[in-house]
Amino acid sequence: MREALLVYGYAPSGHSAAAFALEEAGRKAGLSFGRLEVAAEHHPLAGRLLARGYHGLLSAAPRAWGALHRSRRARSLLRGARSAYLALGGARRLREAARRAGAGAVVCTQAAVAAVLSEARARGELDIPVVSVLTDYGADPFWADPPADLVLAPSAEAAARLAALGAPESRVRATGIPVHPAFSAPPDRGAARRALGLPASAPVVLLTGGGKGLGALDRAAGPLLRAVPRAHLLVLCGGNDRVRISLEGASRSRMRAFGPRPPAFVALLMAAADLHLGKPGGLTSAESLAVGLPMVLARPLPGQEEDNARHLLAAGAAREGGSPESAAAVAARLLDRPADLARMRARAFGAGLPGAAEDAVARIAALAFDRPRSFLLQ
Repeated sequence: MREALLVYGYAPSGHSAAAFALEEAGRKAGLSFGRLEVAAEHHPLAGRLLARGYHGLLSAAPRAWGALHRSRRARSLLRGARSAYLALGGARRLREAARRAGAGAVVCTQAAVAAVLSEARARGELDIPVVSVLTDYGADPFWADPPADLVLAPSAEAAARLAALGAPESRVRATGIPVHPAFSAPPDRGAARRALGLPASAPVVLLTGGGKGLGALDRAAGPLLRAVPRAHLLVLCGGNDRVRISLEGASRSRMRAFGPRPPAFVALLMAAADLHLGKPGGLTSAESLAVGLPMVLARPLPGQEEDNARHLLAAGAAREGGSPESAAAVAARLLDRPADLARMRARAFGAGLPGAAEDAVARIAALAFDRPRSFLLQ
């Protein structure tokens, strides 16, 4: 079987979820993927510190993260750190891992990792192609500095932005954000509600806060239940046990709270829902679009989430919500306007790319195994 190596920063994250979606799609297409989690396998202490620092900064000072995300000086410093890492032999273990796996390509779903491996490739320190897979709807300059042999963009707009940043157009393809194949064939609404024991005709709202359960879900749930007396809420709390326990303790018959769940169960929840209230992470946004589920956006974090929000709003698949309480009010109004909700559902479905993972796998296989080696030098 042909094999490629998936390299991502840490799990759980949107980057790892995209990697696992590619792995599942590859299994069906005869392309096997090995996994390499950089934080756990190569730099466990640094990985934990970086993850904690990132999420701590997002929680405590989101605007500071937004400023860093756009700062030219920050990017310059990170570029210097990347060069120093390579000068100290940082690509060696990654290169050896790819060789041990017998991989025909290295596939990166996280920008910093992709930048390191793409530069190693440009220096001649890696002799197999590198593929970058974007997991948010914005196009960060790191994805083009330097570009991989193949850059898989979330949209035509992002592909054009990458080309403007210096990535050769011949290397960029707009395939969408990879979502698990479960989102390409979810059950119909009636079947999903029967499987979850939900009423066939009552309004159902899915609340999510990403893998970390951010977004003050508990502050949105109560107002929404009061505003829509017939509504049922499905709350995905991710790893936020505090919020999950708080919601479970409320003992409301019209609300159920869940911790981390596999993609097939998340697809079931989305299929059952009329509306999705939550933060627009890249994978969350792509999954909602894939099943045609409109969103109300609860105060996107500066940086990548703002990019994702702009994409959803431009597609007509979402409404701005603001604070958790005001997002609950927006959701309540939409549930009372079925024609508006139906239009948003149609637009969400039209903007979704449920086959993005399969498309990405086909292009990775073509690059790594089906094209002449001279193609990689163009």
